[in-house]
Amino acid sequence: MEFNNSIFVFHLVKPDGREIYLHPFEEFDKIIAKGGTFQVEGKYGEEPVIESITAFRNTLYRIVEESVNNWITESRFIPRFLSSAAFFLLVYFFLSFVIRDPIPMIDEIAGGIAAAVLLYLFLGRKYKKTGTASKLRAHYRGIIDRIIFRESSFAIAFEKVLKEAEGKNIEEMIAAVNNSNHFQQLVSEENRLERSQLISYIERGIKKQLTSGQKKVLNKILLKGFEKSSSSLKDLDPVSMTGDIDIYIVIVYLSLKQGRYQQLISE
Repeated sequence: MEFNNSIFVFHLVKPDGREIYLHPFEEFDKIIAKGGTFQVEGKYGEEPVIESITAFRNTLYRIVEESVNNWITESRFIPRFLSSAAFFLLVYFFLSFVIRDPIPMIDEIAGGIAAAVLLYLFLGRKYKKTGTASKLRAHYRGIIDRIIFRESSFAIAFEKVLKEAEGKNIEEMIAAVNNSNHFQQLVSEENRLERSQLISYIERGIKKQLTSGQKKVLNKILLKGFEKSSSSLKDLDPVSMTGDIDIYIVIVYLSLKQGRYQQLISE
């Protein structure tokens, strides 16, 4: 994915009138781990209402909170583990030599494990309240607060291509997309960065949303091309693709990827 210090967030209105936001922040942990500075730019075709943008920001705030917590606890895993292991040994030897019981070792091991687990959880909560964690939350919430949505010729063209494919069977959808005057706007060099990022967001949605069988069909089409995949096209089930990444977005995605095959996902 090409960021070029700018991450694009797309607001798109689908042919049935539903609006979706496509973005990379479901994997925000990776963005935090990568570090560096960046800005987020909102792109839309049909302008979203204020309530929609507010709800989207709240979703991003929640993602930031969870991602910072996960990153902090994972980055402190080794000191947490070593501290817990040392505490286990301390409790184990204390119970072994100071407190006598009729069943040797069993109580000591159980008590040591319980103490180590409690310390591990306690340190995890403690790290989430550190100054580093607070600064990260404030930093990324500030980036979210500064997101400004602007009209995008690329997003407008994408919505129009989706609309032209509405109500058609698979073969007709492909023909409508590839023959659309608006499709040329999608593949133009000036929209290379927006196109690259949107494709990566769609692929992420495909990996999460579609079944293993559907992914195999898409991989086969990408490998062979539309012209040689007539049998594979019949295996695409429009009814089963009704989430954010529906059949219309999948067809546009396949058209954008033609000639630049990359494996979608390992089965």
